[in-house]
Amino acid sequence: MSRTLRFAPVLSLGIVLAIAASAYASTFRVIYTFGTNGASDAALPGGGLVMDAAGNLYGTTVGGGAHGGGTVFELSPSANGDWTEKVLYSFTGIADGGGPFGGVVLDAKGNLYGTTQQGGMFSSGTCSAGCGVAFELVPSETGWTERLLHTFTGGTDGGTPDNALILDSEGNLYGTTYNGGAGDCTYGCGVVFELVRTEQWSENVLHSFEGNPDDGANPASALVFDGSGNLFGTTVNGGHTFLGSGAPGTIFELTAASDGTWNEVIIHNFCSNYDCSDGNLPEAGVTVRGSRIYGTTISGGGAGPYGSVYELAQTASGWQLTASAFDLTNGAQPMAPVLLHGELQYGVTQQGGIVNGACGLYPNGNGVVFEVAQNKQALNETVLYSFTGGDDGCGPTGGLVADAAGNLYGTTFNGGSYSSGVAFEVTP
Repeated sequence: MSRTLRFAPVLSLGIVLAIAASAYASTFRVIYTFGTNGASDAALPGGGLVMDAAGNLYGTTVGGGAHGGGTVFELSPSANGDWTEKVLYSFTGIADGGGPFGGVVLDAKGNLYGTTQQGGMFSSGTCSAGCGVAFELVPSETGWTERLLHTFTGGTDGGTPDNALILDSEGNLYGTTYNGGAGDCTYGCGVVFELVRTEQWSENVLHSFEGNPDDGANPASALVFDGSGNLFGTTVNGGHTFLGSGAPGTIFELTAASDGTWNEVIIHNFCSNYDCSDGNLPEAGVTVRGSRIYGTTISGGGAGPYGSVYELAQTASGWQLTASAFDLTNGAQPMAPVLLHGELQYGVTQQGGIVNGACGLYPNGNGVVFEVAQNKQALNETVLYSFTGGDDGCGPTGGLVADAAGNLYGTTFNGGSYSSGVAFEVTP
């Protein structure tokens, strides 16, 4: 099965609120409260945002829209600092897909690409809510039109993709599915796939995960290219078992061979125990810069079941890991990759920070925005903002994006005036 959708009741009406985070070394404000435009508005944004050259932001929500099947939305800034939201497409949850969780990617022509984790082809045994689709949204003077690029079957082609796609220089798309494939997991261990840009588009499965002990299972995050065209990603399950039970996930690399196949190498197997410094269950993808890999885990880390932020540096003797644990006060359970901006890392945690019960979905706190700086061999984390669970939202699950001035933009999955989430800006 796919990951559980993080739905909460969608209420009605609210206002856009600006909040000064005076207790932190940053400023914070809500730029849009989802649900403001009524029942058909976008609701529950789970993925990260992407920004175009004009400063417009694009993202997805798993709920809301004209049919309740989720949306693709746009946020546009105005000269006075206000932001306007527009729903570009509302999914029906049937053939066109439903519940897009991972966000979108933008090409040079202004087309948007993404996946839905539900809808498409329905299978009572594999994916009763639908196995998901990959889609393209094309703008025109009369609106946006969806084009289906691939409908997943839940078989060897994969099923239930719940993350963003990435583009190569030729316009081909790459992604992962949480389920499906040839691996010996209950619903399949997931795949890495390529969608080749042709008139009809076609799918190539680059790798089908096998699960523990020799391979990862269930990739829950997007892929990333390095400067040489190699693909990197994570699996939330699978891998070797260290110092405990379970299979706590991997970091993998895929390299293209001359015959068109791709070869996988497991770069890191995460530890099974909560007291392991590297953490476990990497639900977020990685960020790659040169010979270094950056990421987060939702559990472990050494301070309890709160996760970690880590850095892997490639050396002559292998990959050397440095990690910092979340301890609830400074955040807990990050689900999104980190953003590299200059020499700093920025990210969000789904829980941790202020624990006040304001958001019923998050008993361990409402989440934080954090900054990480490297000091010699240590990673030092600073909380830029802790969500209160009120009009400022709670439970951020998608990654951050930065504008040219260094302002950070993201979303919370829940909270806000309508319990439908918010979009926010943080100035470090």
